[in-house]
Amino acid sequence: MKNFPTSLLGQRVLVLGGGVSGMAALRLLKERQANAVLCNSNPLPDLDVTFVGEDIILADLLPIALIVKSPGISPSHSVISQAHSLAIPVVSEVELARAFYSGKLIGVTGTDGKSTTTSLTTHLVSSDFPEATAGGNIGLAFSDFCLKPVPLSVLELSSYQLEDSGPLELNVSVILNLASDHLERHKSLDNYFEAKSRIVDQSNPNHTLVTSSKLFKERIQKLGWSCKIVVFGREAGNDAIISEEEGTIKTSKALYDTKNFPLPGGHNLDNLAASILAAEAIGAKPGHIQSQIGTFKGLPHRFQYAGNAAGISFINDSKSTNLHSMLAGLSTWKDKKATFLILGGRPKAEPLEPLKEFLGSGIGWVLLIGEAREGWAPVISPILGSHLILADNLEEGFAQIKNAVRSGRARVTSVVFSPACASFDLYKNFEERGEHFLKLVSDWTREEP
Repeated sequence: MKNFPTSLLGQRVLVLGGGVSGMAALRLLKERQANAVLCNSNPLPDLDVTFVGEDIILADLLPIALIVKSPGISPSHSVISQAHSLAIPVVSEVELARAFYSGKLIGVTGTDGKSTTTSLTTHLVSSDFPEATAGGNIGLAFSDFCLKPVPLSVLELSSYQLEDSGPLELNVSVILNLASDHLERHKSLDNYFEAKSRIVDQSNPNHTLVTSSKLFKERIQKLGWSCKIVVFGREAGNDAIISEEEGTIKTSKALYDTKNFPLPGGHNLDNLAASILAAEAIGAKPGHIQSQIGTFKGLPHRFQYAGNAAGISFINDSKSTNLHSMLAGLSTWKDKKATFLILGGRPKAEPLEPLKEFLGSGIGWVLLIGEAREGWAPVISPILGSHLILADNLEEGFAQIKNAVRSGRARVTSVVFSPACASFDLYKNFEERGEHFLKLVSDWTREEP
């Protein structure tokens, strides 16, 4: 990688940010015998590296061979500004790990579906690559396994990770979709796409990009990239043609039967089509891919079946942290009129017209919680009237749902928790939020005779 010194042995490398990726980078740097320094807001206990605060003057630490920036750190951070003025290379933890990895690589990005597609692709290739490992923004940080003899890695890569990365030289990249998200960081959809597009080895004809027909037609086709581009969608002429009616996905190599694919929704068929194309591109055999389709278990907190109480099925989609994610998941949902949808949390800077259109198409009831009530309730109330319930938090909201169901006011067969908002107003992360929902469902099921 062009930004790296020929060896990090004994050289000072500053890791900016002590989160999951920062800690993984520190472990890798110590393994490679670099002189690792952690720059963080607070010192971390039991950490055998030099610590400096975020108010550090970099000139006092010179020479610095490299700075590894954690994805949660703003590009405008003072340490980054100093690094640019001192011509110190700044890389992501993913780029650091890539410099030491010798296996094949698939990278997955997009606004929604990254985690499912990363895990699903790893699952589909497992017959041909038994040691394939998923990581990056899901599960293990890349730095934690880049030195191991792993023949294939499938990495979920966020825009925050990619914006700090130079060419990653992946074998296969996947860009699933693009919608307004993280614009508080990227400022515009064009900037957001530019960060996402860093996943592509754009001028390498041996590199394969997998993307959706919509994104290809809207943005990628105009760019003239010379890598191989394969496209999934429902239209004839795509490299993977999805037919929900026939329960198939057709590629140039095989006609895949998807009727036993366990994940519901058209958006998950998109994820499956992308995963099939990525698996084919990396060399997995179609027969082996087909054998894995029906055995994928899905991910916690992403359209996860949570149980049944009083004849109502509960779905945990806490990983829905923006409107696009919620709408993608529920666009093909059956019997919306008998569905109680739970929304809310800390809303993203997204237009609400798509939400209004969706709710107007016939959703039964909505529970709205958290900070989203202030901006969303005036939009939703004219559409749903008395079928909108407001609550401070999920526990209070569950009590109101129970009352509505037990009184006969709400005749529903499904409760879907797909918040379409960040969790940070009430929870540490979407996992904690999802676990709280699962507990409330479990408590309700125990109350039923």
